[in-house]
Amino acid sequence: MARIFKSDELKRIVFLGTSEFAVKSFELLANSKFKPLLVVTQPDKAKGRKQKLQATPVKISSLKYGVPIFQPSNINSEESLKKISDICPDIIITVAYGGFLGKSLRKIAPLGCINLHPSLLPHLRGASPLQSTLFLNDKCSAVTIFKIVAKMDAGPIINQKKFEVPATMNYSEYSDYVADLGAQMLIQTLEMAEKEGFQLIKQDHEQATFTKKITKDDLIIDWQDDCEAIFGLIRGLSYQPGARTYRDGKLLQILRAEKYSDSTRKSPGTITNVLKNKGFTVACGRGELLVTEVKPEGKKVMSSHAYNLGAKLDVDEKLG
Repeated sequence: MARIFKSDELKRIVFLGTSEFAVKSFELLANSKFKPLLVVTQPDKAKGRKQKLQATPVKISSLKYGVPIFQPSNINSEESLKKISDICPDIIITVAYGGFLGKSLRKIAPLGCINLHPSLLPHLRGASPLQSTLFLNDKCSAVTIFKIVAKMDAGPIINQKKFEVPATMNYSEYSDYVADLGAQMLIQTLEMAEKEGFQLIKQDHEQATFTKKITKDDLIIDWQDDCEAIFGLIRGLSYQPGARTYRDGKLLQILRAEKYSDSTRKSPGTITNVLKNKGFTVACGRGELLVTEVKPEGKKVMSSHAYNLGAKLDVDEKLG
């Protein structure tokens, strides 16, 4: 454990963030004495059929608060380094920014660059810690604030708070829940910097586990997997982008499910029962799931009961 620079007053803060997850941290900072002097976010991206440029969630929020915005295509370019250096920041804070911070950038602020990461580091480093927590059905997780170093999510820990993962939450709900916790913890960490300074605790790199960027192939349910794994996949992908299977050649997103049975006599993917006002059960490689909420291709999210009224599911038909 080692002490790093202590600041009697943090007045000059640069905030790097992009996704919806980062908005709550930015807004809590903006409503506190730690209001950032500059927000750095990713460039607007073309989306949809018309390829209309869309601002990042953090940009939209920062416009409301009147904080200057910088959107470099390369955060480590000379232009970017000068823009941020001109602020003379005491500290640089990143939350779900989506880019590598080079050594020159990390050295600009006396307190360096710190990052908010939603996992119990060194567990679940990488691109998808929130989803992966649910994929694994982890019962415990954490918000971790650490000092950024060259290696991904490997820097020394400044502050870490454990919590129990709510068992019924899907990704959308869990992301909001952790974003709230993280924002509060970020304020606590900055207050700590002013009072007693940061204490750095090295991570145990031998205990590190890693996540990956989620691809389209990862969205498809493999009914050969056991019900526990499929349950975690459904939780971790709901509501967006949604775990997927097929019925009669048409896409069917499975958005909510419950573990129904630890065993089954049917082959994986088989609908084993249709329960009135509840949903339908599906056989997995081991056990069965009760599917309670779906999104059929081209339609809105609906209960499995409502879906069955039109789809007329048959026991023993197969999904996938």
